[in-house]
Amino acid sequence: MTKTKRITITILALIGLALSIELCIVYYNANFALNAKPSICVINDMFDCDGVAKTSYSQFFGIPLSFWGIILYLFFLFMSYVDKIPFFKNIFKNPTSYIFVIGSISFVLSMILGSISIFKINSICIFCFMTYFLDLIIALTAKNWGNGVFYEIKTSFNDFIEAVKVPKYAIMLAIVLIVATSVLVYTSVSNILTPQIAKQKEMKKYSDTYESLANGNELGPKDADIVIHEYVDYNCQGCFIATLYSHRIIKEFENVKFVQHAIPLQKSCNPYMSFEGHENSCIKASYALAAKKQNKYWQMVDILFSENIKTEKEIIEAARLLDIDIKKLKQDSHGQEVKDEIKNNIEYANKNNIYGTPTFIFGVKKNIGIGSYPEYKQQIIDYGGREKQNNG
Repeated sequence: MTKTKRITITILALIGLALSIELCIVYYNANFALNAKPSICVINDMFDCDGVAKTSYSQFFGIPLSFWGIILYLFFLFMSYVDKIPFFKNIFKNPTSYIFVIGSISFVLSMILGSISIFKINSICIFCFMTYFLDLIIALTAKNWGNGVFYEIKTSFNDFIEAVKVPKYAIMLAIVLIVATSVLVYTSVSNILTPQIAKQKEMKKYSDTYESLANGNELGPKDADIVIHEYVDYNCQGCFIATLYSHRIIKEFENVKFVQHAIPLQKSCNPYMSFEGHENSCIKASYALAAKKQNKYWQMVDILFSENIKTEKEIIEAARLLDIDIKKLKQDSHGQEVKDEIKNNIEYANKNNIYGTPTFIFGVKKNIGIGSYPEYKQQIIDYGGREKQNNG
């Protein structure tokens, strides 16, 4: 490796290392530090490093991509000086070929991640894209232009095969593979570094449990004898408890169906409210109904009742964990159809003297508020609910 090439790759790798460390900090703050301020690369909805870091696409085998980036740039630095380390120089006889091949593979994978970021997540991490193109520049810098691409790949492969034929190198490789595999299995299973994946698995479990019983904002058998209409505000903790009760009732009863309706108790969209309160209830209701259009209503409800979800930005970031079209979700949440549905819910509630949440309508009977679960369950039984035979 020439001195100029070595210095150039070193400088580029150090820049990539610095960016990867910064992205690790961004990742940590976005996923673990609840009160952390937005990072410097959060500009708007399109350019949002924090938002991308909160998605399931920001990891691989349970390890943040930013940490993989640190490993990559340390590898580039190592390969730049491997010919000066006696123990390793016999393994990596052509370090520039290794750098070119690994850098090229990294760039191709980066372009796939970039496409996911643009078309799936609908947000771009500027620092991430900087590392993507840095990988390409490093690969091109290491390229021996007198040789073809396949020659570089073949050279790297042959060097590696020759090295592992030597017992001491083979043992070292085996130890590295065992340790690496153990770490990857642990991080993949435990999700200790990826809380967003843990949450997504929890949501999938929830989704799978009710998939056959959920239809828009309805939950329960389609031909249920008992239909209970439930009116909620997503800033109401009593409504959250009532929703949990409803899920439990569905598990325990065979002929009960719930239909949940959003009536935000916020003055900005509910003209019948005479006081300010329930901040962001309107936008939460909008996103619930927008998610209903993609049959993700109940998954969105689970998000909206979380104490950490308060703003539209936080709703969008949390929704990225769902298998949902984010662009359509945002458009529908501000669309006229959703606005009209909220207005109709509010008008119906006012006409029927529903001013508080949660409110349940059992036929002609109306219950406001929430008591204990046994009381709630007894009301269902009194109304004609049939418990499942294998229940309990």
